[in-house]
Amino acid sequence: MIFGSTNANMINSYFHTKYITAVALLCSCFFMTSCENNINEVKALGNNKGGIDIGKDVAIYMSDGGRMTAKMMAPVMKKYLLDSGQMVEFPNSIKVDFYKDSAKVDSKLSANYAKYIQEENLFFLKGDVVVYTTQGDTLWCKEMYWEQKTNKFHTDKEVVVKQHNPISKVYGLGFEANQDLTDIKIFKPQSNSFAIIS
Repeated sequence: MIFGSTNANMINSYFHTKYITAVALLCSCFFMTSCENNINEVKALGNNKGGIDIGKDVAIYMSDGGRMTAKMMAPVMKKYLLDSGQMVEFPNSIKVDFYKDSAKVDSKLSANYAKYIQEENLFFLKGDVVVYTTQGDTLWCKEMYWEQKTNKFHTDKEVVVKQHNPISKVYGLGFEANQDLTDIKIFKPQSNSFAIIS
């Protein structure tokens, strides 16, 4: 009897192995027919010039020598990959807090749109651009540039500057200013500007 039960187990094992092999072959045929690539789409992937990384509700911390100098916040950030200028775009507004030391906000900036060109270390800001300090100085313009190397703002467009000491409100065309608005040069002040010297 021992030989008969061994023979029956071998037959069951043989059919079991054949069954598993048949199922595996059918499944692989199914997967091979379901995976289909268009050759033109595959070639287009190799020719791709770059993509876009998109970040939502981003906060970027900037530092100099281990000291935090600014915090940028934006609802959407788009980084264009493999772009020659390494451009980063903030299409839905940007807000920046500037720090005098790492714990105290000294001034703030906001704009409806911003574009950063990494190669030039330069921001272009437009749409209701406002810079204001904790002392009450405020600058308004439609568009301006923010140079990271020099920490300066500038434009050749219309600008309005309100200062607290001396109390003044100056309208002009074109300006250059540092980030904390302590040194502002308006290129063409307009006649409707006023100053109250106390």
